[in-house]
Order: sequence, then structure tokens, then C-alpha cells
Amino acid sequence: MKHLSPKIRAVFATLAIPVAVSACQPTTMSGSAAAVEYRYERFADIQVKANYDECRKVAFAIDKNAGADASRFLASAEKFESCELMLGDASTIIDRDMRLKAIAMGVQNYIKGGDLAKARTMLEHFEQVADGADLLYPDSTSFLASMHVLLNAPRNKNALQLASQNAKGEIKDEIRRAWYWQTN
Repeated sequence: MKHLSPKIRAVFATLAIPVAVSACQPTTMSGSAAAVEYRYERFADIQVKANYDECRKVAFAIDKNAGADASRFLASAEKFESCELMLGDASTIIDRDMRLKAIAMGVQNYIKGGDLAKARTMLEHFEQVADGADLLYPDSTSFLASMHVLLNAPRNKNALQLASQNAKGEIKDEIRRAWYWQTN
């Protein structure tokens, strides 16, 4: 710069000063607040999904280790129920089939644990979440039909209606056996 003429130095200084000053000014974008809010909501959704997945894993682990212990089945069912309750308003971000399978396990485990009132309550919740859908066992029998037969058998002793249900054959046979011994 020493070898440049004073005129060129003045022009250079005139151009350099506005560039240097403008570099110090913060740049604001009109959508930055919306972008931050969007990212925060996505992070919250990811956190809810991660917490739900972890909760389900724990519940399945308790179920797997239950053996024949009714208290462990109840603990597993309560864990499945707590997983569902922790979703709150964020229930739409979890896959419906995944939720239905977890709720179904909770219903079955309440039955295995002997708490039929809770099983009925959770079955009602299953029906609300399912919105007309159902889960099928590997033998193509209906989860809903099987659970309705199990949970409502003492109230509805109609053999024809029982036969028409797409419930597991073992369940229907056991219900018929119980009805027989109640009347004979």
C-alpha cells in the first residue's frame, strides 16, 4: 500500500470502510423464528418417539420375563398403559399399528394378571385408537372378538353368538366348558 498513490488509497478506503462496517451488522431473516420453532417441535416429536419406544421395550421385557407370575403380568400391563398415557396429545406421531399392538399386549396381560376391570377399560381404549381396525393373530382370529368373548362371557351366555365370533377356538371351548359346569 505504500507504493499506491494517495488517490487510489482514498478510493480503496472509501470502498473498504462500508464493506467492513456492513460485515458487523447482524443479518436477520424473517423466517428464522419460525424455523427455530419448527426444529424445536421436531425435536420434541423425536424425543416423544424415543421415550415411547423405550417404554415399550421395557414393557415387552417385563412381559417376556413374567413366566406364570400374575404380578409380573400386571406390572407389564401397567407399563404398557403408562406408555400410552405418556403420549398425551402427541399420540398422532406414533404409528397406529405399533400403538395397537402395545395396547393389545396390555389388555392380554391384565387378563393374565387377573384384573378384568382394567382389561375392559384398556380394551375400550384399544377400540377408540383402532377406529374400526383390528389385529389378527397368526391363525387369522380377531383380537377384538377374542377379548370380547373373554371379557363378556359371564354376561352373555348365548352359544350361537359365541360360535359366530372370530375368536380363538381354545377360548370358545373353555367358555363352553365353564358354562356347562355352571349349569350341570
